[in-house]
Amino acid sequence: MTASNAPRITRTETSRWVRDPVVLITIGALITVSAALTYLAISVATGSTSSGGNGVQLQTDTTLTAESTNDDLASMARSSLTMLVPIAAIIVGVRFAGGELTSGALLQMGVAARRLRFLFAVRLVLLAVIAGIAGAATAAVTLAATEAARAQSADLAHLTVWEAGGSPVFGAAMQAVVIAVLAFGLSALTRRWIVITICMLVYIVGLEPALSGLFADASAWLPRTATSELMLPQPELAHVLPTAICALLLAIIAVASLRRDRVAR
Repeated sequence: MTASNAPRITRTETSRWVRDPVVLITIGALITVSAALTYLAISVATGSTSSGGNGVQLQTDTTLTAESTNDDLASMARSSLTMLVPIAAIIVGVRFAGGELTSGALLQMGVAARRLRFLFAVRLVLLAVIAGIAGAATAAVTLAATEAARAQSADLAHLTVWEAGGSPVFGAAMQAVVIAVLAFGLSALTRRWIVITICMLVYIVGLEPALSGLFADASAWLPRTATSELMLPQPELAHVLPTAICALLLAIIAVASLRRDRVAR
């Protein structure tokens, strides 16, 4: 790969991914659903909105009263984020791994192995940046929705979700990055995008909650639980290290092992 190719590949990849419809729709849906779900949940928890009607019901385990604390309020925003951010991160990470490889588009672009590896290295960096921005934006909008819902109840005038500072925003950004890079690495290594997407979603949504009940205290080391902990004011960073290191190693191995014959499969 010549030096002149590097800026062109970087520009092409950047232009492509900031306009990719699947990525944009996923991020837009993430922000909208997280904010709306949090707003409705807090409205129900404060009694400002009925929990049911016309066949639709919304229930929450938390009731916000005059005795509630800022952490009680923030925990409801974190619940939406920890539920939705990993799901969106998986979709975006798998998308960045490149389903278009089967069409031969990248086979034409990556005539040399080094060029192909550089292309995917650029893509990996872009994935981390976009996932981080998406996570942070989702957290910021969700916190704003939380504050708007809280303002409907005079009993909660003494509360503010902003006391949590930047921890939910930073945590959501880091969780999105780690999960997206993990999905990217697994997809790029196996070239089984649909399988990886389904398996990761099943694990995040169904399997890990079941494992958490079995492992008790050890569940703090599980990927979703560990990365979700980053949204707390004082997270235990050691818990997320195994997942973060695994995600980075898988992504690096996937990029380093790229060959034209594997792309063509």
